[in-house]
Amino acid sequence: MFNDGTAFPGVTHRMPDVTIPAAQYASLQLLSSIVCSSDDAIVSATLQGSVMSWNRGAERIFGYTKEEMMGQPLMRLTGSATENDLRGRLAQVGSGEESGSYETVRCCKSGKHIPVSATMSPLRDAAARIIGVAEISRDVSERKRAERNDRIHERLKAMARLASRLAHDINNPLTSVTNLLFLLEKEVFSPEGVQYVSLAHRELRRVAGISAQALNLYHIAGDPETISIHDIADDALAEHEDRCHTMGIQVVREYRVVPRIRGYAAELRQVLTNLVGNALDAMPRGGQLRIRICECKDWAGSGRCLRITVGDTGRGMSAETRLRLFEPFFTTKQATGTGLGLWGCAHVVTRYGGRILVRTRQNGRPSGSVFVLLLPL
Repeated sequence: MFNDGTAFPGVTHRMPDVTIPAAQYASLQLLSSIVCSSDDAIVSATLQGSVMSWNRGAERIFGYTKEEMMGQPLMRLTGSATENDLRGRLAQVGSGEESGSYETVRCCKSGKHIPVSATMSPLRDAAARIIGVAEISRDVSERKRAERNDRIHERLKAMARLASRLAHDINNPLTSVTNLLFLLEKEVFSPEGVQYVSLAHRELRRVAGISAQALNLYHIAGDPETISIHDIADDALAEHEDRCHTMGIQVVREYRVVPRIRGYAAELRQVLTNLVGNALDAMPRGGQLRIRICECKDWAGSGRCLRITVGDTGRGMSAETRLRLFEPFFTTKQATGTGLGLWGCAHVVTRYGGRILVRTRQNGRPSGSVFVLLLPL
């Protein structure tokens, strides 16, 4: 006999033996076998939320063993955001209402939060009184992931079509401006004027490179060239020079002598420009931006590689942000971000056969983030 489902009260007299008919016993065995072998989590609890049964599916999904959960509160599986929802559903089912199917989030023993699809039904005794609840939960992480990937794929296709259309429309005026600058070079200018024309040429080539990337879906046509990664890094820093000065950010360059590499200057410049821009965004009150370039051994691959490190002393990133960092359309910049910057960086680096590593520390001393690009030589 149980009082609240968790403790045995004193027994003051013997209870008569109960004989279960063979057919009913076989039916109970069959139901028990179904519950035990189900891949879904099938859990029963008192109306107060104390666990009364815990099947193997629940052990597999949530990580807790039967011994760890028997008599424990079902709220152990909820976070602060979903605890009140579970209490409300227990009260709803306890009053005789059907909860129906719903989707929520459950917390596993490891601390991982997973999406589940659940149904909660009342448990009744022989007199039809509600004595508890039964909940069947199914892990829908894979389904959610597939749905998210489908949405991302559709948005990427739409963005690619839009980028190609815009790049195609931009190419015509770019050609006209290029021709005009070519004619201006034949004019007589002051030394400052010659410098301005040269800067205009350089910026125009950069815009043309970005346009070519969009037109070819992040793949630049033509043969790669031999380029200096030092020049690429300096160009990326020059683009943010005024912003660094205004925000009081100290820029530290640590360049070692490294071999030139074969690649496309426009797309590598875009990668470093994105990383530098993100570093500045993380330091709204100033700080230090450090760029290191050196040659090293690629321990995860074969041979030697070029290592480019972009580090900041900013606010760092949360664990959730770190996990979704290179996911397309994920951004922490609200209305100002597209969520395609780091995804594009990873896309380019992967095509070079390289990797991006990230270290971050939040609310520590020091705090900040470090991005490491490894490009095979």
